[in-house]
Amino acid sequence: MGPAPPLPHPDWGENSVTIPAAYFEEGRLPAVCVVTGAPATSNVRRRFSTTPSWVGWLFLLSWLGWLIAVLATRRSAAGDLPVCAAVAGRVRRLHAEALQFAALGVVAWIAVIPAGIGLAGRPLVIPASLVLFGIGLLSMVGVGAATSREAATLGIRGRVVEDGFGERWVQLRGVHPAFSRALAIRLGR
Repeated sequence: MGPAPPLPHPDWGENSVTIPAAYFEEGRLPAVCVVTGAPATSNVRRRFSTTPSWVGWLFLLSWLGWLIAVLATRRSAAGDLPVCAAVAGRVRRLHAEALQFAALGVVAWIAVIPAGIGLAGRPLVIPASLVLFGIGLLSMVGVGAATSREAATLGIRGRVVEDGFGERWVQLRGVHPAFSRALAIRLGR
């Protein structure tokens, strides 16, 4: 493995690291919380993906071409980020909250059909269907809010890049400087 590719943004500094994707996927990261710098006692599973920016323009030409290009050019890596128990608990709680909102939304949207059929020809059909549809819509807003809070709890942004030799690297931004130093020691940098 050669040297890590340069970080893509000039404002990425001490709170940013570039690691081999294999280290990330195999869980060979130091036992230091990426958020607080405290000793890590737990892990949080994360997937980082990157698609070239030019792919977005294909949507204007053809959504099928865009979908094929996204699937063909996406680089991703999934692995565990080391965190302390408090951060892991909050992330898992927010993730469970998002799943509950999603389930409520799906149930409400599915219930629109039987409610509409059961109340067909009655004056309550439209208000009942609208209420169920609104509950589903509000639930999806709740999913978005919960996942945003989950991402903010970690505060880690990542992307996957390839160097000129086909090696994949994961670039993480927003890591604690203690994690960055521990990783540098582990990688021998």
